[in-house]
Amino acid sequence: MWNTSQLINDPLIVQQLLPLTYTRELKDFLLGISTIESKWQAVATKLPIDCWILGSCLPTLEFIEALATLEPNTCLIWEDQWLAYRSSTPLNPRTLSTKKLVKQPIFIAHPEDFIQANDYALRNEIQPNNRSATDFKKSGTTLITPENCYIDPSAMLNGSILDASLGPIYIGQNVNVQIGTLIQGPAALLAGCITNIGAKIRPNTTIGEKCKVGGEISASIIYPFTNKSHDGFLGNSILGSYCNWGAMTTTSNVRNDLQKVNVYDYTKMGMRATTIKSFGVYMGDFVTTGISTKFNTGTVVSCHCNISGTDFLPRFIPAFSWGEFPAVQTYRLEEAKRSAQAWIRAKNQEIPENLESNIHAIWKAESKDRN
Repeated sequence: MWNTSQLINDPLIVQQLLPLTYTRELKDFLLGISTIESKWQAVATKLPIDCWILGSCLPTLEFIEALATLEPNTCLIWEDQWLAYRSSTPLNPRTLSTKKLVKQPIFIAHPEDFIQANDYALRNEIQPNNRSATDFKKSGTTLITPENCYIDPSAMLNGSILDASLGPIYIGQNVNVQIGTLIQGPAALLAGCITNIGAKIRPNTTIGEKCKVGGEISASIIYPFTNKSHDGFLGNSILGSYCNWGAMTTTSNVRNDLQKVNVYDYTKMGMRATTIKSFGVYMGDFVTTGISTKFNTGTVVSCHCNISGTDFLPRFIPAFSWGEFPAVQTYRLEEAKRSAQAWIRAKNQEIPENLESNIHAIWKAESKDRN
């Protein structure tokens, strides 16, 4: 039977999606209510046993059908990008004959692709569990269109409003939705999340496992074990794991002139023009910000940074940046290790065996950027 070890990386896409791919494979991306790997695992019996799939692709119905009819030793492509191929062993897909997809697939090639893909995943993955609105009256919680909600029986909702009229809402196991929280679907709060009093969760948002969130969050993905607990706006953004946003940290997600956003691209070592007008911040793991830190539209922040600034920060911040801009310096390696370990322990998680080697690899990879 096909298995998820056949979800593989494309080196170019991995590079384009740094810094998130410093610490995870493409198949580990969180979209909707689960990782890409979990989504493919759910449809494994429908796939040819000899197909190899780009790890950042989502299993849409059309894509699964195309895989089922793909000839052996043939590569499925969209424009210039290979997406899957059939072969008894892994090989270079560009050496095979090709078949073009008829309908555009959903896959992540650049940071801005996460936003549309998350909207698709939320709308297609959440399965309501028919909780009645009357179940929540005693706690002062209002459900609008409850038939579009999944609310785990262990979740705690107090004095909040969930509006699923425009898209489904998922409230996972042991989630704590505190007083005054407003949630508009499609949106998902995964296991162990906590919303602070008065949090505003707007559409197309996924909050990962054991995150604590507050303020206003819109069209964003927050990876597990990250805190954005206080007031401040996060929009059209992706935050890695073990980040901590200080009070009133805010990102712009639209340019004042309403032009399309440019984003730093690691493959170009410079800015790249996108086709979208809304994009906030793309942030790696283990980043902390000071009070009232401000991010400009289309900012990329790498891993292991401890940063702040009363003015807008640069639109690319390399790994191990430390201090208040513009007086920033290199975060000392041993201090960065201790900080990462402290944040992992604070979330009651085990420190990975490869944490230190991974930190050294990122340090080496971005040494030129720091200079």
